Amino acid sequence: MRLRNLQAPREGGAVLLEVILALILFVAAAAVVGSALSSAADSIERLRLGVHADNLAASVVAELEMGNRSAAVPGPAPFEAPFTNWTWQIVPPAGDLPGAPFEIIVRHESGSPVRRLAQVIQLPGGSFSSTNSPAEPADSTIPDPMEGTP
Repeated sequence: MRLRNLQAPREGGAVLLEVILALILFVAAAAVVGSALSSAADSIERLRLGVHADNLAASVVAELEMGNRSAAVPGPAPFEAPFTNWTWQIVPPAGDLPGAPFEIIVRHESGSPVRRLAQVIQLPGGSFSSTNSPAEPADSTIPDPMEGTP
């Protein structure tokens, strides 16, 4: 009986070593998985902010084309609520050449996503100018389709 008692502590020590090694491997695997999940969450947030910046830049282009936003606003300006943590800036083309693109810059307050959208924009009134001056009336008029009918 005494021989069995002497061998039991040796087996117990080996089992304890196996448990400690398994615990170390589990903690290391959990750290790797946690790091991967954190990285994925950061990537999703960057992607979400990037898409949001693209949508805001497209909104600025649409507002410019409709005449709701002036191209002559200097420097970065904040968006209206609820987008106050975003700023927009319009860089007009150099010169007044048709086909020269405006550059719309949208930034987040964190500085992480900065979107630059260059697009040729025809301002209201048919001009491609970088100022928001009223367009001159056209020389020709559109003929009335009802004119000349009996």
